[in-house]
Amino acid sequence: MKLILDVQGFKLEKNKFIVKELAGFDGFRICHYIFKAPFPFDHLSPDLQRQAHWLTENHHCIAWDAGFTPQHLFCKIMMDLSNSYDIIYIKGLEKANYIRQFINKPVVEFDEQPTLRMSHPKCVNHSKTQCICALSNVFYLYEHFIMTFQ
Repeated sequence: MKLILDVQGFKLEKNKFIVKELAGFDGFRICHYIFKAPFPFDHLSPDLQRQAHWLTENHHCIAWDAGFTPQHLFCKIMMDLSNSYDIIYIKGLEKANYIRQFINKPVVEFDEQPTLRMSHPKCVNHSKTQCICALSNVFYLYEHFIMTFQ
């Protein structure tokens, strides 16, 4: 069985990625998580605060302090998720390499081009009506990459 994943998040010092939103879709089942911030916003450097603010306003539109799931559960969630699937698909090499750190299954990346466009989010966690929503992305990727080639 195949699982399509997408992650959205923030970057910290030394290009460290912090997951904010994780979504998965296999054609039948959906998983979706919004992760809590690992620490308060004011602990970010001014430059990283500006980057986080830009992402919140112009990209995924999820605030730094939004979320319900603790960050430390990401690894367990990924391991539990991947147990049910033979192969994991994700768009982009950077995201694929990030996911590979947490699971022991083949991860195949879709080409980064064409890029995913802002759209109406499929979940209620975004502050704007046009954004990059991980849940919207997995539905789109499943329809355009998996269903097209079956």
